[in-house]
Amino acid sequence: MNQNSNNNNQTPEIINHEQFEEMRDLLEEDFSDLIQVYLADSHQRVADLRVALQENDNHNGFEIAHALKGASANLGATQVVDLSSQLQDLCREQLISKQSELIENLAIALQHAEQEINQRMGL
Repeated sequence: MNQNSNNNNQTPEIINHEQFEEMRDLLEEDFSDLIQVYLADSHQRVADLRVALQENDNHNGFEIAHALKGASANLGATQVVDLSSQLQDLCREQLISKQSELIENLAIALQHAEQEINQRMGL
């Protein structure tokens, strides 16, 4: 895989190693609890984004994307952060109704982040 190629997925890393380890060092034994809460909340947020899409609810879509972006940034889940940010911008422009592909890409990015987190945690 050529990480220098200029395509739509310009973020080669799934999890920013430095950010992830910084948070692990900071929280120590509470880190695994944070991971479990993050994953459960993030999956619920993706489900909520699908509802916002169906209901053409740009306000709620923006709020959910914003929360997902912030939580993902704390753990260094760079692809989830990038896609959440894109969705926030599109909701601001009242375009959530056309974002089913972006929301599904966000769900896939979350799955990849979860897989990498589980590998890093030895799960």
